[in-house]
Amino acid sequence: MGTVAGFEVLRVQYARVAGKHAPIHNMYVRPHHGAETDALPGGRTLFVVNLPPDATRGTLRDLFRRAGAVESIAVHDFRARKEATDEDADEDEDDEDDTFDAEPAARTERGKPGKNAPPRVHPLPALAPHALLTTGSSAHIVFLDSSSLERAMQLPARSASKPYAWPQPGKERPHDESDDEGASRKPRRPAHTHADTLVGLPFLLERYRMLRPDHAQVKRHVDSAIARHTWIREHPQWLLEQRMAGDKTTSAGVGIEGVSVGPDGELLDADGFTIVQKGNKYGRSGGDENTFAAITPEFEEMLRQQPEKKKSKELTDFYRFQFREKKRQQFAALRAQFEADKQKIAQRKATMRFKPY
Repeated sequence: MGTVAGFEVLRVQYARVAGKHAPIHNMYVRPHHGAETDALPGGRTLFVVNLPPDATRGTLRDLFRRAGAVESIAVHDFRARKEATDEDADEDEDDEDDTFDAEPAARTERGKPGKNAPPRVHPLPALAPHALLTTGSSAHIVFLDSSSLERAMQLPARSASKPYAWPQPGKERPHDESDDEGASRKPRRPAHTHADTLVGLPFLLERYRMLRPDHAQVKRHVDSAIARHTWIREHPQWLLEQRMAGDKTTSAGVGIEGVSVGPDGELLDADGFTIVQKGNKYGRSGGDENTFAAITPEFEEMLRQQPEKKKSKELTDFYRFQFREKKRQQFAALRAQFEADKQKIAQRKATMRFKPY
């Protein structure tokens, strides 16, 4: 099919639906040429554009395995501009999940916290199945050797007459006679999870179910978050030590860092907004007398030098009747001043009248 802006056209074909024509998707490939400082190795990296929406690292590995052993795959979502990388130390270690990282919070370190550390927060389960890519997404596929890249560049010419079958998630790729002899042919377990097999209505139903996790899991997450919040509030010295050590992420969800003081002594954040430090009896800020903001030692010294000015504030001209009443009072004051000025002028004219005799 020729080249398009230096890219070779690689055709893949989806499975035939009952009574319908099998759809064909065109991907565009070329060798990756980057700068010397590029982290991707030159001579064995393939750049692929216009990935299918349901592409995962597992399906890409199955497709390009016919060219040779794949070392790593980096998928770039065109919309999110986020990169999901999959670094494998050995090609034989394909039993791990090759889907996108949909549950980063679930990999946080678990265990019993120390005596001088707050309890950890138990993460929520994954709230969505695997994410579909947007049109125009790309990927960098790194092979183990340069000969695999040369064989991969021969795939577009072969797909012109007979498109390659797009790997079905959850199924092992059958043996293809067009596979190169240099590629690995030993049977492998498909590197896909159950979430990869969901498309269409099953995908939407699974997402609906995952967005409504079990009540016990939600309660466990909330209880652990409240326990951590309560512990940090009861140990403000620990928070100050973390801030002095340069850790600015520990106070996330606990307080807001104050950077300046307003004209009336109120605490302001980086955007100039007032930081609520105490709540009323209705729980305006959800806190009590011990509620605090994350204050750095430098800012704490600034607060000591500039005592807080307590001054009652009242909203003016907030309601329409306040604005009208203010205007009415201004007009009344102007009328009174005008009448007073008229009387003064009349008195001055009377005293300055010329009397010849």
